[in-house]
Amino acid sequence: MTELKSTVGPWKPHAARGPAEFQLFAIGDIHGQADLLAATLEAIRLVPRTTSLRRLIFLGDVIDRGPASLRAVSLVEDAGRLAGVEDVVLLPGNHELMLLDALDAPQSYMADWLDNGGDTLIREAGPDCHTRNRTELAGIARAAVGEGFLNRLRSGPTWHQEGDLLFVHAGVSPDQDISSFLAKPRLLALDDDHWAWIREPFLQWNKGWGGRVIIHGHTPAVRRLGRLDAFAARADHVRKRRRLCLDAGAAFQAQLGWAEFGASAYRLCLTRVG
Repeated sequence: MTELKSTVGPWKPHAARGPAEFQLFAIGDIHGQADLLAATLEAIRLVPRTTSLRRLIFLGDVIDRGPASLRAVSLVEDAGRLAGVEDVVLLPGNHELMLLDALDAPQSYMADWLDNGGDTLIREAGPDCHTRNRTELAGIARAAVGEGFLNRLRSGPTWHQEGDLLFVHAGVSPDQDISSFLAKPRLLALDDDHWAWIREPFLQWNKGWGGRVIIHGHTPAVRRLGRLDAFAARADHVRKRRRLCLDAGAAFQAQLGWAEFGASAYRLCLTRVG
């Protein structure tokens, strides 16, 4: 059996107003890496409790590209018990939005989802799915993922804020009012100017976010297996850019980024093979 290890980094100040009453955890892009997710949830469960309420935030892209999207969905649905937390927040990523578009309008959007990694989820759902038409594929995907998970994606939050810590899948635009940008609807397939898709100018912005620190995924900080310090060197931009990336490249290798946040500090963590 492949050994999975979770490494916890040192505490660092985030110089923002943090979650004073909560012990807060966040997990970056998962992309069907269910074994890594299970190991991460167990690692979080073993972190000593410091408050009466522990909260876990998923930053999106639970599904697609990796080996076990359907099991990853099941683990997310049971994350409260597995991680020993009282509250779980599921934020949609662009892959979840593509899935919703594919289910709602398969003739228009099914191909986009399949071409961007949804084909791996469909293969999990049934070995003969490549012979089905788009409407049939939508029914297969809907049944495999489950209405509970889909309903949470449709009606749950699209971002979450604790004090001045803002959690969102891809980021925000420095050229737009943040509240208006975050209010964009969730069903905008392949839109680079959106909280689930943006990369630039967000990633290079270094003039702050009105006191906020943005915790995001979407753009992998690394694409190779490595130690926590190598991940942190590319993911941790809190001091200069006021953002922290928790995407450790799970779409490309068995590696999952996550973090713990306190009222005035945070620590970056990594679960990986070996």
